[in-house]
Amino acid sequence: MDKPMKIKAIFFDVFGTVFDWHKSIHNETLMFAKENKLSIDEFYFTDKWREGFRDLQSQVASGKRSYLSMDDIHFEVLLELFDELKIDSISQDKLVEFNKSWHRLSPWLDSIPGLTELKNNFFVSALSNGNLSMLIRLSKNSNIPWDSIISTELFGTYKPDPEVYLGAAKLLEIKTSESMMVASHAYDLDGAKMSGMKTCYIHRPNEFGNYKSENYGDLSRFDIVVESIEEIREKIKIYKRG
Repeated sequence: MDKPMKIKAIFFDVFGTVFDWHKSIHNETLMFAKENKLSIDEFYFTDKWREGFRDLQSQVASGKRSYLSMDDIHFEVLLELFDELKIDSISQDKLVEFNKSWHRLSPWLDSIPGLTELKNNFFVSALSNGNLSMLIRLSKNSNIPWDSIISTELFGTYKPDPEVYLGAAKLLEIKTSESMMVASHAYDLDGAKMSGMKTCYIHRPNEFGNYKSENYGDLSRFDIVVESIEEIREKIKIYKRG
């Protein structure tokens, strides 16, 4: 039996995997509504803002639409939501600042200690649909200990386009089989797996709030399944860099 390929780099999805976007955006929406005396269902607003991004992201990844940065897509969806809610009293400057809520997310409690531990044996990198300026601010705000930050903006597309995974490995001068993708979303891991990466599914039961979850089917198709980033250290030993 062949020995498993040694892993040299671990790539992490960011939104939902490392950062708790739902709670952060929910709280930002509450504050924005209060400051501007708006009546907004913050749960509906938070979900629709994220759903709108994912719809347009999929169109870009499939080639149906030309590339727009995550910041630009978020702003487009934000304007559509305010139009839907018939809110036209907010200035452009305030809307731009509200859109930067996505730069101010809080990480899950296990993220920083887990990433710090993994850096002892592996090259640890973000591989995210966020645009680079957003990812830098987001990571700097929370002192996320990345070795590098790779944005799909570099490739002009979004995950799960194979170009992202192949391009990320190429940037680090490794084979995709020498890397692992960690994410809380099956579509991301399925794309990584098809591109030759090892995969790690991390369960984030509260990613979409306490009242909603997504069913990703049989998780045994992924190489590792964990409940926290800290748990990866033990389960990845079979692939430890030699």
